[in-house]
Amino acid sequence: MQEQLKEVRTVFENHLHALEKQAGESAIRFENFTVRENTIRAGWKDQNTLKFRVRLEGNALMLEWYRRIWIRDGSGKRDTQHTYIRKRGKSKGGNSYSYDLEDLFKYSPEWSRDMVVEVESEAAILRRKARYCSSILVSLGRLERYLVQLDAGEVPVEDEG
Repeated sequence: MQEQLKEVRTVFENHLHALEKQAGESAIRFENFTVRENTIRAGWKDQNTLKFRVRLEGNALMLEWYRRIWIRDGSGKRDTQHTYIRKRGKSKGGNSYSYDLEDLFKYSPEWSRDMVVEVESEAAILRRKARYCSSILVSLGRLERYLVQLDAGEVPVEDEG
């Protein structure tokens, strides 16, 4: 049984990494679009400051939007400031897989909004798939610990969850 559980774990871990790769490709596509389009815009007011990033920490795949702006300190030195955008707009089930587009549109000019919608639509699907994979991996971990306790002759304590 332990060997079968390892195989199942490997399948879902590999799928989570595939989702990360797919999301990373969306992030690169969005960044390339933004850089290309920002170079032909006149003035800072028409620049897109919205950014999209992908992180995998443990079993959690995070696809996040943030705003990056350039600021100058008193001596004139330039630096970037990042403001992460919170995902809000919970669904009936208490979890929302997508950002409120109005929140994203606050930081993106009109010319970039179609691409924002496209990337966020892809990201919402990937977030949902990743959430299911993560839940399965957590359940597998609980089952693996339970079986180890049984094999050791211990009386397993039920996990909260």
